[in-house]
Amino acid sequence: MSLTTKREKPIELKPGPYWSSFEKFRIEGAKALETVKNGVVAILGTKTGQYRILEESDFQKLYGLAQDVNRIRGGLRVALSAARAVQKHPDSETLNVLVESITLLGSLPELPSRQTFEPLLRENDELEFEDDEVILEPGQIERPFNGNTSSYK
Repeated sequence: MSLTTKREKPIELKPGPYWSSFEKFRIEGAKALETVKNGVVAILGTKTGQYRILEESDFQKLYGLAQDVNRIRGGLRVALSAARAVQKHPDSETLNVLVESITLLGSLPELPSRQTFEPLLRENDELEFEDDEVILEPGQIERPFNGNTSSYK
């Protein structure tokens, strides 16, 4: 018995371009990402670590798969708990709970994956309220305590 009815081809990822530093990646510019298409994973090495770069559709497939794994893991926990209950209390009611949990686990629908994403929009740099005062000079900021602890007596 299959957990999902829809059969999708497996995700096949192949290594793509490698940049040993962010500077090398930056110098190539946008054309550096032209070879990072479906199924290709690029690697960017920096001083802080190694990063994988993949196309949005591949990310959505991986993310959807990870979500499915989490849902199935939760369903298996419920089925395991029901099986333990049947071991301790082998009556028809707990047996029905076990059968129902396994049936529900087998009929979980597949999560959809996105083909695109909403682009990030730049926040407005202007102030929300025109009457807000912004003090940029540190000397003009009112400091109620001024580091003087003698006023706490």
